[in-house]
Amino acid sequence: MSTAEIHFWIIAAILVILILGFLCWPILNFKRSKNAPREAYDINVYKDQLIEIETDLERGLLSLDQGEAARIEIKRRMLAAVDMSDKQNTSTMSEHGRLILTFFSISVPLGAILLYLTLGSPTQPDQPFAEREAINVTLQTQQQQNLIQATNKMVKHLQSNPDDLRGWTLLARSYLSNSRYADAASAFSVAYQLSGGKPDLAVDYAEALSLAKNSVVTEEAHALFMKALENNKTNAKARYYLGMFEAQRGDLLSALQAWIDLLALSQKGAPWLPIVKEKIDQAAKDLGIDAATIEPTPEVQAIAIGIQKAYDKAQTENVATPGPTTADVKAALGMTKEDRNEMIHSMVERLAAKMKENPKDKDGWVRLERAYRVIGETALANEAAANAATLP
Repeated sequence: MSTAEIHFWIIAAILVILILGFLCWPILNFKRSKNAPREAYDINVYKDQLIEIETDLERGLLSLDQGEAARIEIKRRMLAAVDMSDKQNTSTMSEHGRLILTFFSISVPLGAILLYLTLGSPTQPDQPFAEREAINVTLQTQQQQNLIQATNKMVKHLQSNPDDLRGWTLLARSYLSNSRYADAASAFSVAYQLSGGKPDLAVDYAEALSLAKNSVVTEEAHALFMKALENNKTNAKARYYLGMFEAQRGDLLSALQAWIDLLALSQKGAPWLPIVKEKIDQAAKDLGIDAATIEPTPEVQAIAIGIQKAYDKAQTENVATPGPTTADVKAALGMTKEDRNEMIHSMVERLAAKMKENPKDKDGWVRLERAYRVIGETALANEAAANAATLP
């Protein structure tokens, strides 16, 4: 046995003894603990914080992502406080429970040793922790680094090509993906002006303006959302933020109607459905009414019927297309059939396969990026945008 192997087994034995000591000590020396009123106080504080988050979301002081992240963190702390309270309020442990814990305390480390003897390789050279950590960080951030590099390249490109509409649009969306909302709003402003006020850019520009103001829909953003909705009645993003605008100015009934209309036009499994349903429930609760009693507006009902007929016609004619256009994806919104959802994803997959065969097609990457965003695949959309940005 080599010196390295001897050192390994000595260290392993010491660690096993230490672990067994730490595990068995509280079992063999279990004592009644005192109640912990501090945990109960913390839980009440966390409940109040959850209520404050809901209030900030309604007022538009928090974005949807920020609100959800805050909820998760507070709930995690509540669970930790409850767990600590349970531990401190436990008075005795049965002899049967002690035997079970003792059994696992001994069997787990011994089982780990036997497993390592079977599958491990103690004679192999060690890989330094710093090196392993560096590899993990590299793998986790590679996509983000690619996007940052593509963004920097696009900024440099736009310095010498300030009239490149597509370049400004890609740059704005990259900023939006990186939560650089003020920069995204500035870039969208340039793109919107260069496009002559195209409605499809209006909604992205308005969203960036709202996010830059902590999700408060300004009058300027409201006008842009209205323009986008006039051009495309099924625009989910415009309908959602228009509901937020009504809620922020105190007209909860109009906000509720806007979100119910959005729900009627949304595809099954759309990524925005949970937050929309939550908004509907909260608005109905605040108004003291049953949301189920509110029907979509006649206009929205007519749109939903028209979309369904268009889809049925397309299915009957069995028209083959090489990939989805923006109109194709928009036309599928609002349908509830599962095969409609499969149709959209199959179209996107065909275009993705086509781009693998021809990765130099910048227009194709732009189309794929837009299609991914519509179906909620943000990470894939960012990757497509980065690929488009690297092409001349």
